[in-house]
Parts: sequence; structure tokens; C-alpha cells
Amino acid sequence: MLNGLIWVNLFFFLMLVMILAVPRSNIIKLLPLGLFGGFGQSVILLSLVVPVLGWWRFNYTDIFSVAGIPLFASLAWTPVVIIYTYYLGLTRNRMGLYSYIATFSLGTGLFVHWLYRAGFLEFVRWNSLITVLVAVMLYAPVTYFIFKTNRELGHLFLEAEK
Repeated sequence: MLNGLIWVNLFFFLMLVMILAVPRSNIIKLLPLGLFGGFGQSVILLSLVVPVLGWWRFNYTDIFSVAGIPLFASLAWTPVVIIYTYYLGLTRNRMGLYSYIATFSLGTGLFVHWLYRAGFLEFVRWNSLITVLVAVMLYAPVTYFIFKTNRELGHLFLEAEK
């Protein structure tokens, strides 16, 4: 039963990391993007991958689970996207942007692989490489939105289109 709390612990750990890494005023400003780009995309992806397609499943769920998806596992992506978005402004050129997306995607893949190896989730028709590729596809709309709405970063998007 206590193993199901891994998702609650993960959420609160990532919230703590976010609070330490991102100024409070920016957290408030980025919260809608974190909710849509993190929690929203996660709910859509996990709803498709777990109960509909059955490509993977969570071994430990708790009372905060719906259709085999722990709510806190999806909520944990909110602080990740807020941290991602806040530090996206440090990229100064196209290669830096690609490296930044690749680093976050690889980190996501490694973390999900660790969850798999630790026995918290089970891949049925999935693997860690697919996780990295899907992570690129999930960070891309967030990145696109930021570049289209942020004047400071807009020049990188225009440069990347060349």
C-alpha cells in the first residue's frame, strides 16, 4: 500500500525542486502553462497509453488513481514543465535550443526507465527509447508556445526556421 505513495512523494519532491529553482513570481506566471503543458498533456498521453492502448501500466496505484493512472503521476509534470519553461530563456542559439530539448527529453526517458527498473511501472509494448522520442514531442508544443508568446525568445524561433 505504501508503494502507491511513490507518486504523491514524486509530486511533492518535484514541487520542492521547482520552489527552490524558480522564483515565486515566475511560478505564478508559468502555472497555467505548467497545468496545460504538464498535467494536461500527461493526462491525455497516459489516458491513451495505459487504459486505451495498454502499452504500459502502473504497478502501484493509490486512492488517487483513475483507470489505473495515478493522479499524482500526472500532476508531477506540472513543476517539470514550469522548470523547463523558466530555464528555456537561457538558450541563446539554435543548437542551444536543440540541446536543451534533448537534455530534458533524455532526462525524462532516464527517469521513466528508472521507474520501470524499480518496478513502479511495467512496459507492455513500450520502451525507454520511445519515451525519449515522445518526450521530445511533448516538450515541442510548450517550446513553440513560449517562442510565439515571448518576445525575448522569439528571435530563436525565427532563427530556427531558417
